[in-house]
Amino acid sequence: MRTVLILIVLGMTGSAQAATADHTDIEAAVQRWAVAFSSGSFARDNTPCAEDAVVIDDLPPHVWQGPGACSRWFDAFKAWATKNAATEAAISFGPMRHLDVEGAVAYLVAPVTLSYRRAGQRVNFPGTITITLRTQEPGSGWRITGAAWADQ
Repeated sequence: MRTVLILIVLGMTGSAQAATADHTDIEAAVQRWAVAFSSGSFARDNTPCAEDAVVIDDLPPHVWQGPGACSRWFDAFKAWATKNAATEAAISFGPMRHLDVEGAVAYLVAPVTLSYRRAGQRVNFPGTITITLRTQEPGSGWRITGAAWADQ
């Protein structure tokens, strides 16, 4: 019984390591999202998102979908930041908590932190983000098709 348990644990560890190694392209797509947001280039560099993406966030109007959804969401965030005197906004992702990949589609859940400066003080908002992605063809790269943020 003990040997079987050890083999199961070793098998799960190997699978987790293989999954991480096999999906660095998915992690890269998510990091492109963070870089585009943090550098303020989301409106110009829409590459992280598919054209038909859907974004759900706690900013009004709360949902953006269709062509340009990601850049329209980012525009709404910039308007919120201006109204609230928030500067130097950045997001950072923690290690993925969940990842499912089936062919050309993927679903992931990860901790995320929005940070910005207000009145000279650094403000951090931890949350959880759920992201869906797809790739059209092998080697074409992963694009975000959906993103939903929840505060912690």
